[in-house]
Amino acid sequence: MSNFKRFNLKTPDDLKTALKECGLELPISDQLSVLGDSVKLGECTLPNRFVVQPMEGVDGDPVTGAATDLTYRRYRRFAEGGSGLIWAESVAVSPDGVSGARQMRINKDNLDSYKRIVELIKESAFKKFGHEVTTVIQLTHSGRYSRPGGVVTPLKAQHNPFLDKSLGMEDVEPVSDDYLMRLQDKFVEAAMLLAEAGFDGIDMKAVHGYLVAELLGSHLRAGRFGGSYENRTRFIRECAQQMTESLPAGVFVTSRCTVLEPCPYPYGWGVKKREEVRELEKNVHEHPTASEVKKSEDWEMDLTEPQKLMKECAELGMPLFNVSMGFPRFQPYMNRPHDNSLAGMPPPPEYPLAGVVRFQQTVRDMQHHVPQLPVVTAGLAWLRHLMPQVAAGLVEKGWCTLIGQGRGAFAYPDSVRDILKKGLMDPSKCCTTCSLCSQIMKDGLGKGGCVVRDKEIYAPEFLKGKLR
Repeated sequence: MSNFKRFNLKTPDDLKTALKECGLELPISDQLSVLGDSVKLGECTLPNRFVVQPMEGVDGDPVTGAATDLTYRRYRRFAEGGSGLIWAESVAVSPDGVSGARQMRINKDNLDSYKRIVELIKESAFKKFGHEVTTVIQLTHSGRYSRPGGVVTPLKAQHNPFLDKSLGMEDVEPVSDDYLMRLQDKFVEAAMLLAEAGFDGIDMKAVHGYLVAELLGSHLRAGRFGGSYENRTRFIRECAQQMTESLPAGVFVTSRCTVLEPCPYPYGWGVKKREEVRELEKNVHEHPTASEVKKSEDWEMDLTEPQKLMKECAELGMPLFNVSMGFPRFQPYMNRPHDNSLAGMPPPPEYPLAGVVRFQQTVRDMQHHVPQLPVVTAGLAWLRHLMPQVAAGLVEKGWCTLIGQGRGAFAYPDSVRDILKKGLMDPSKCCTTCSLCSQIMKDGLGKGGCVVRDKEIYAPEFLKGKLR
C-alpha cells in the first residue's frame, strides 16, 4: 500500500493509473446518465441518485435548540443544488445528549423552525427543478461525546479501556437499562414531532461512537442491552419498531448505521472475535485493561453482524440503509479520506485513495448482502472532480444504489446540478478535504461550513477556534 500523498489527479486515466500502481480496485464509468435515474423508496420516488449527507452546521439556537438563519441558508442551498434526497443533520432527542451548545434539538416549543426547514427545502427544489425532494432527518444521542452547554458530560454505554483512557472517562459508569428504556421513548416522541414537521423519513443515528452505535459493540455490558447480539442490537430494533408503529402512514424509518466501530474484540462492532479473549464474555463485570486485549489497532473487520442487522432492518420495513464506519475523532481517514488533518493530529497513515477504496468496497459488501435494499455510500469527496465517474461506476457495478455527499455538499452545494446538466464538476468549487469544517465542530466555538469555498461566512467562524 502506498504511503500518504496529497491529491494530484487530473483525469480519470490518472485515477486508473494510481489505482493500478497501488493494487486497488474501483469501478469507473463515463456513463453519468445513470446518476440521474429515479429511485423508489417506499412511497417516495427520488428524482436522482444523489443524497446530501447529514453534516452538522452547529448553528442551532443555544437556548431553544431551533434552527437559525444560517441553518435555513444551508438547507436552501442544498435544495437548490439538485440532490434528490436531503438527509438533515443530527438533532438531539434530549438536552443531556447534545454534542455541543449549538447542536439542534427538537421539542414542542421549537417545532415551527423544523416545519420551516421542510417547507424551504421542498419549495426551493420545486422552484429550481420542478421535482419533489425527499427529506430525512437524523435523531441522535451523543453518548460519551455529550456536551450540554458546551460542558463535557459523558453518558457512555460501556466500559471501553481504549476510548475511556483516550477521553479521560475511566471513572464514568455506563448508563442504566432504565435510562435506555426511557431514551427509547424520547426517540419515538422526537420522531413523532419531526413527522408533524413534514419530514418524509426519520433516521436513528448509530454511527461514530455515539450512544446507539456504542451499544452495538457492548459485549461486556450486563442487562437487556449488552452481551449477546440480540441484546446489543435491541435498542435500534425495538426503537425502529416502535417508531414504525407510531408514525403516520407514509413516514418511514431508516438508519445511518456504522458497520465498523474499530476496537479490538470484545469491544467494537464489525470486528472479528478473538479466541484468546472470548472467556471475558463469561463474566460481564470484568473490564480488562487495554494492554490485556492488546493494542487498539489490533482488530480485523468482520461484517457478519452488521450484515445481519441490515437484513433485519429491511425486514422491519426500512426502505434504505446509510453506511458509515470508524471513529472520526481517532481515525478520520476511515470515513472521510483527506489531505489535511485536524489540528494536532498526524497526516493520514495511508494514501487517501486507499481509504476511498476501503469505504466503497465495504459498502459493496453490504449492498450485495441485501441487494433489494438501497444502500447509500459516502467518503468520495477526496476524489474532487473525478467523483462523478467513480459514482457512475459504483452504481453500474451494483456496489451501491445512492451517492452521498457530506463535506462535498458543504463546499459545492450545486455540484449535482452541474453533474446532471453539464456532465462535470468544476474543480475550483470542489471540497479540498482540508478538514476545517470538522475543525470548527471540534473547537466548539464557531458555526460550521466550508471555510475555503464559503469563506466570507465561515472563515471568521473558523478563526474563533483558531484564535483561542
